[in-house]
Amino acid sequence: MKIFLFNPLYLFPLDGQLEKYYIRSGSRWPHSGIKRRGALPHYLPFPFFLAYAAACLKKEGFDVVTCDCVAMDMSLEALLSRIEQENPDIVFFETATPTINFDLELAGRIKRKSGSARVIMGGPHSSVYPEEILASREAVDFVVIGEYEESLAELAVALRDSLPVSAVSGIAYRAEDGVKLSGPRGLIDPLDKLPPPAHDMFPASWLPDPGIYWDGFCQHRPALQMHASRGCPYKCDFCLWNQVMYANGKYRMFSAGRIVDEMERLKKRYGAREIYFDDDDFTIKAAQVGAIADEISARGLKIKWSCMGDAINLSRELVEKMAASGCVGIKFGVESGSTRVLKSLGKPLDLDKAREVVNWCGASRIRTHATFSLGLPEDDMASLKETLTFLEGFNADSIQVSICTPFPGTRFFRRAEKEKLLKTKEWEKYDGKASDVLEHPSVDLGVVERLRARAIRRWLLRRALSPSWVAKQVYYFFRLLRGLGAVFIFSQLRSVIEEELFIAKRKP
Repeated sequence: MKIFLFNPLYLFPLDGQLEKYYIRSGSRWPHSGIKRRGALPHYLPFPFFLAYAAACLKKEGFDVVTCDCVAMDMSLEALLSRIEQENPDIVFFETATPTINFDLELAGRIKRKSGSARVIMGGPHSSVYPEEILASREAVDFVVIGEYEESLAELAVALRDSLPVSAVSGIAYRAEDGVKLSGPRGLIDPLDKLPPPAHDMFPASWLPDPGIYWDGFCQHRPALQMHASRGCPYKCDFCLWNQVMYANGKYRMFSAGRIVDEMERLKKRYGAREIYFDDDDFTIKAAQVGAIADEISARGLKIKWSCMGDAINLSRELVEKMAASGCVGIKFGVESGSTRVLKSLGKPLDLDKAREVVNWCGASRIRTHATFSLGLPEDDMASLKETLTFLEGFNADSIQVSICTPFPGTRFFRRAEKEKLLKTKEWEKYDGKASDVLEHPSVDLGVVERLRARAIRRWLLRRALSPSWVAKQVYYFFRLLRGLGAVFIFSQLRSVIEEELFIAKRKP
C-alpha cells in the first residue's frame, strides 16, 4: 500500500515579482509571508510531524512518498500531477486555520483526480473541528486528531489489513449512523519510542536535502532542525500547539543520549554545522539541558547549536555550560512586560531574571532573540505601556513584537467567542501576522499597532547608542559572515526587507 504525505503550497500573485504564501507544517504559528516568485521563503521550518509520521509508516512496511511543497516551491497543479503519477492508496496532509478553505477544496480536487485514494487530514484546525469537516466534506475520509504519528500509522494498518477503524483511537471517521469520534489517544510517551524523523525524505522523497530548511536565527549553514522535547508546562492562553496538538498534556523529553546520537548522525550524513532545537521550550528542565550539554562535550562533538527556550529556568552556570558545548543562540518568549499579565498567562517569568539571562548569554557569546505579544487577553493600555517600556530597555540582540491572534482550539479563542469579541469567522483572516479578527475588550488594536512600531524604533535607537551592544553585534556579524557567507546573508536581508516594505505599504 502506498501513502503520500505532503505539505501543500498556496501562492497568490502580488505586485511586481512578489507573491504571498503560507507557512504551515512545522510552524507553531501558521502565518503568511511575502517572497519573490520562484524563490524559497526566508523562514522554512522542518515539518516534524510529517517526518515522524513517514518514519512510523515505513516501520510498518508501507511504501511512503513525501513532498513538502513549500520547501519545493511546488504549485498545487504540480502536486496534483505528482499525486496522479504516484497513484497512492492514501493521501495525508495537515490543515491550518488560515488555509482551511483551500485545504478542503484541495481534498475535493484530489478525490476527483484519484478516485479511490482515501484522503486523511490532520493538524490544528481539523483537530478542533473534525466532526464538522467530515459532515460537510465527503472528499475527506478521516481526520487524525492532535499528535497524530501513531494514530495515522495505526489507521493505515487497519485500512490495509481490513481491520475495524473504530478500534483506532484518536481519529474521526464515518459510520452508518453518522460521523464518529473514536476514544481519545494518549500522548506519545516516552518519546524515545518514536523512530528518528525521516530527514532523508524531505523536502521530497525523490529529492532529499534537509539542509534546505532554515530558521533565520541560525548562524551557520547547513543548520538542521531537531526536537529534543514536546510540550510546555506553562499554560499561555494563546499557545496553539500546546493546547491543540498536545491537549495541554505533560512535557516530554527525548533522552539525552538519543538526542546527541541524532546530532552526530545529522553532522555525519548531511554536514550539519549547526543544530537548531525548534522545541516548544527546550529549557524547561535544567537537568535535561545540562545532560545534553555534558553528552555533547563528553563525546567531543564539535557542532554549534541553538534553541527555542525560555529565561525562566536558566542559571549563569547552565548558560556557561551550554556555551562550552557549542550553544550559540537562544530564542525565548517574554510576551509581556507586565507582571500581572504574565501571571494571568500562567507564565512564571521574573522580568528581572529575563534581563539577567540576556546579560549572561552576552558574556558567553550566545546570541539572544526575545519575542513579545501585544493584545493578550488580560492586556489593557496600562499593561501595554509597561510592556513597551520594558521592551525599549531590553538588551536582547534582536526582538520580535506581534499582535496576538486567537486561533481556534485555544482558551484565548474560546474566551473571545464567549464574550462576543470575534469580528469574524472568515478563517483566511486568522493569519498569525494579521490582527483584524478580534475586538479587544480593553485596548484599541489600531493604537497598539502604532505603539508597536514606535517601540521597535525606540528599542533599536537605544541599542545603537550602547557601545557594548554595538560591539556584540559586530562580533555576531562576523560570525554570521563566516557561518553563512555574504551572498546568503544578502539574499536573506533582501527577502526580509522586501516583505516588510510590502506590508508597510499596504497598511492604512
